[in-house]
Amino acid sequence: MVSSRIINNDDDYIDGLLDSSPAIVDAIYKRYSRKVKHMVIGWGGNIKEAANVFEEVLLAIYNYARHHKLLLTNHFEPFFLYACQLKWKQEMMQKVPNKGATFHPLAPSPGLDAEHMKYIEEALAWSGNIQDNDNTREELEEMLADQRERWFHTKGNPTTKISIYVIITAIIAAGLAGLLFLSPWHKDVYRQFSGTEMEHIHREGQEADTALLLHEAAMSFNHGHFSHTIQVLDQILTKDPKHAAARYYKGVSLVELGELELARKDLGIVFAETSPYQYNAAFYTALSYLKEGNKQLCLEWLLKIPDSAPIYFKAQSLKEELAEKN
Repeated sequence: MVSSRIINNDDDYIDGLLDSSPAIVDAIYKRYSRKVKHMVIGWGGNIKEAANVFEEVLLAIYNYARHHKLLLTNHFEPFFLYACQLKWKQEMMQKVPNKGATFHPLAPSPGLDAEHMKYIEEALAWSGNIQDNDNTREELEEMLADQRERWFHTKGNPTTKISIYVIITAIIAAGLAGLLFLSPWHKDVYRQFSGTEMEHIHREGQEADTALLLHEAAMSFNHGHFSHTIQVLDQILTKDPKHAAARYYKGVSLVELGELELARKDLGIVFAETSPYQYNAAFYTALSYLKEGNKQLCLEWLLKIPDSAPIYFKAQSLKEELAEKN
């Protein structure tokens, strides 16, 4: 029977892959698929290529760990995301060498030591014996195939039949294009880049009331109930005005509600302090200007995001999108 476990430490990711654990595979997709998607698309790829990178890196880690002792002392996130960057660079060097040469993989904070970078390079280059009767690998491949459509949506719609609905929609869209001429670009682009999810991870020592409020806020935020989310987060901020997560998600909620000036006030506070949400706050400040059609200030805030930030690839993708709309 395939094991299913709760993640207690970063080695559980490797052990879960070796056991083809549904819980671990699902957690990896849930936490990292969006980041890999934005990275690949931001550097000229498409969703199908992003899905391929994601799957090939997981299988490479599995194959390598099955034949070598692979002990993580660094966090899994920079380990896996750096491996995906390196894999995408390899793909780019084969397809578009000139652009591939300009892409320099960089492990997200808190970074990787030389030993873990070596693990990744060896795993991607390793060509050892892959047994045909490896039932665990076959089970893992089936899981990845199932997860692909769930997280990457790579299946295209049939093109042999064009419904009347599609034709009518196209006609309406063409008519609306003229009506939206004065401010056409920012609305669709905003929707494309504004999606995020509030994750609440219980931290040891965290006050029980705060933990419950964060859980309630996350549930509310992820269901799009932004007004209620703000009410809950305000309870946290009343007790702890420096709570970065509460301040950040309040700012995001305000952007979604169109309260852009208020949103920028909260996001500005988060950006001014050092926290995991610092550059995400810069990105959503950029989106707030995008939402009101101020392309210049949107770009200025995107430029504040360094290439070491996990949100960097998404910011790069947005800049390229805006350049195409220019």
